[in-house]
Amino acid sequence: MLKKLTWFLLLVLALSLLGCRSTQAGGFAIYRLAKDIPSADLSEFDLQDLPLEEQPILSDADLISYDRATHEMELTDAADRRIQHLFSTPVQVSGMPFVLCVGNEPIYAGAFWTPLSSLSFDGVVIMQPFGEDGHRLRIELGYPGPDFFLGEDPRADPRIMKALESTAKLH
Repeated sequence: MLKKLTWFLLLVLALSLLGCRSTQAGGFAIYRLAKDIPSADLSEFDLQDLPLEEQPILSDADLISYDRATHEMELTDAADRRIQHLFSTPVQVSGMPFVLCVGNEPIYAGAFWTPLSSLSFDGVVIMQPFGEDGHRLRIELGYPGPDFFLGEDPRADPRIMKALESTAKLH
């Protein structure tokens, strides 16, 4: 009986570690998925069940600032290079899913999106930056515009704002 209980506890611990893994306890982080799931299918999954990569593509350490009104992030040079690499060819016109987390808690899912896409998307998007947008990303609703978004806007979730406020990067 003790052996079964030990295995059960190890299984519960392992499953809990598969969730969001922020680089800082309670911190803001955006993870890509570790499994190929189409962006259009994200709404069919429970956030807790989405498998995340080991390291975030962006964390609060990568942010210079975050504008609470526009949800625009100014990135460090290193973070900007990672994002530019993410959009290198071949272009993923159906989006690249992500999950935004605070600490170990997934808050919402969305997709990195390119304006080269002719597909619409009804979720949260982070658009591919071009030219004058250098070092800046904006979290937006729907593609090609907010009229395509379905649901409630999760971007100003109090947990996100509190995590960003604690880093003094929220403006």
